[in-house]
Amino acid sequence: MISMRLAKGAAVKLERRPAEAPHNLRDIVLTLAEVIRFSYAETLGKWHLLDLPRAIFFAIVDKRRKTIPMVCTESSDYKKLEDPELLKRLYDIKECLTRTMLFSKKSFRAFLFAAGFSREDVILRKRRARILKPAFTVIRDKKSECLFVFIRGTQSITDTLTDAIGAPVSFNHFIYSDGELKRNNKVSGHGHRGMVAAAGWIKKHCTPILLDELRQRPHFQIRIVGHSLGGGTAALLTYMLREIKQFSSCTCVTFGPAASVSLELSEFGRPFIVSVINDLDVVPTLSASSVEGFIKQGKVQHENILSSARSSITAIGSRLPFASTAKAIADHAATRGSQIVKTHKQRTRSLLSWSKNNPEKENGGTLSSSKSDNLAEASRSLEISNEVAEEIIIPESTSDEDESNFSDEGSDNDDEIDEEEQIISAFKNINTASDEELLNHELEKHELQKQDSRVDIKETQEVTTRDITEDESNNEGVHTEENGGVDPKTNNKNTHALFPPGTIMHIVPEHSSKDSNSNDYDPEKKQLSLYEPPKHLYGELRVSKRMILDHMTNNYLKMLDQLISQLQNGNSPHGG
Repeated sequence: MISMRLAKGAAVKLERRPAEAPHNLRDIVLTLAEVIRFSYAETLGKWHLLDLPRAIFFAIVDKRRKTIPMVCTESSDYKKLEDPELLKRLYDIKECLTRTMLFSKKSFRAFLFAAGFSREDVILRKRRARILKPAFTVIRDKKSECLFVFIRGTQSITDTLTDAIGAPVSFNHFIYSDGELKRNNKVSGHGHRGMVAAAGWIKKHCTPILLDELRQRPHFQIRIVGHSLGGGTAALLTYMLREIKQFSSCTCVTFGPAASVSLELSEFGRPFIVSVINDLDVVPTLSASSVEGFIKQGKVQHENILSSARSSITAIGSRLPFASTAKAIADHAATRGSQIVKTHKQRTRSLLSWSKNNPEKENGGTLSSSKSDNLAEASRSLEISNEVAEEIIIPESTSDEDESNFSDEGSDNDDEIDEEEQIISAFKNINTASDEELLNHELEKHELQKQDSRVDIKETQEVTTRDITEDESNNEGVHTEENGGVDPKTNNKNTHALFPPGTIMHIVPEHSSKDSNSNDYDPEKKQLSLYEPPKHLYGELRVSKRMILDHMTNNYLKMLDQLISQLQNGNSPHGG
């Protein structure tokens, strides 16, 4: 009990810690503990070990599940981007992506010259990533008169730990307007905890340097660019910097951004944030809320498959000749057994009434003859019961197991026959008037034994039913414990859904009717289009066979090159 209280208290303290990068060794230890706590709480602490792989398998093999590109091409309700200045915007986006790729490499000096910059253009660079401290570079671009902040995506274990702290935390964006920052004018929402901390750390290091640059070059603009983890962090950093007067006009471009902000913040960032998403990239739909809903769908599919299998087995078993024959034999045996018991009771009552009403009690010879008649009557009843029992014939095709079960069904008849033998033995002992009283006593004794046996059977059935009910409830409780104490049908925890930020430009290959339900296609052989899907499509985790491949920066660059080439040649649905 004490250890559980301590663990709960520690978990509460970890949840209440501010979303910021660690300052010392103690903060690093607490951050690692928070990573472990959140990872366990969202996986093994809530679901079974096989639930997530099973859900992924169901999602991949399910041909009816729609990806975002499929939804966009099959419906006419979604907006296709057809801006006349689209080609110019794509050139600018491609340049941002190319520089992001160059500044993410280790051989920084060689790529620096390849991008057309010198060492003097590098204002600040943090090339080594740590927990909640991603690598980033600040570049001065004199040609475009911009100050670029390039944030690197996930490339190390420390970056993965930053991704793993995915709990939604409260995040408010205060709007700068009319030359001042008004605290009552804000947009409230939630953000990815790890990325909020990373954005705060970058803001702390970038703000003084950017202010110095703007004092020297006030006409320069600020642009923040990132991919994956860097994309989500870049969006949150943009919200933070726009609260400062000198940075209120900064903009952001992200590629395959992680789901990092709630819906309110995502919609508010549309004028100054652009998120480019490539085809089946899974990262923009990946969040704690979407994973939870995804696993629940997998569990429902798994339970449906099991219930269908059970129904099929039951239906097949009911159609087997063996099963139907055994059921017919059991029903017939029960019916004939109840008829035999009723016949024996009637004959016993008639014998008892005759013995009480016989006027010749003093004549021993006459009494002996009456006993002989009674014994003859009882033996005739036994012969009748044997003839009735012989009518129940077991088929030759019945197995030994069925014969044993059938003999068990007829055990009630054997008990009745034993009772008749006891009654007959009581008749043999009738010699005087006291023998009649003995007969009555024996009959009453048998009736009491029958009533006691019925009561015992009834109590046994009630206890068995109660035990079965308790076992079922216990099994349900055990299943709930295996699932981490969470019923899949209910969700007690109010998880906040996170989405990719700003205006979405989703690169979509045009699907045909042949491959509309398949992910096995070559996007390089298809016509490409740009869509702006609604944000709710990204609240559900979308997995596919190409979900990791389409997240790579080199594939983003290929798709952008192909789209630009189609626009230049006039072969795109957007027009030339």
